[in-house]
Amino acid sequence: MTTPAKYPQPPVELAGAVEAFLYDCTPADGCGVCTALMRELEETKKAKEWSKAYEAAAEIRNHARHATQAGTES
Repeated sequence: MTTPAKYPQPPVELAGAVEAFLYDCTPADGCGVCTALMRELEETKKAKEWSKAYEAAAEIRNHARHATQAGTES
């Protein structure tokens, strides 16, 4: 039987950095679609449905970029 490794310090926690990378997004100003997606993102984070939260954040990032480039809020 092997002995587990002993470490002099506790492991490094990256949860804050990873969470910011996955879920941070900026909705387009005044866009109803982005507003609805932000609501969905907050609800899924509260429910700890991380996959759905990531999908909502990615949709916001992609939609906001589209609205900015096209000059419309669709």
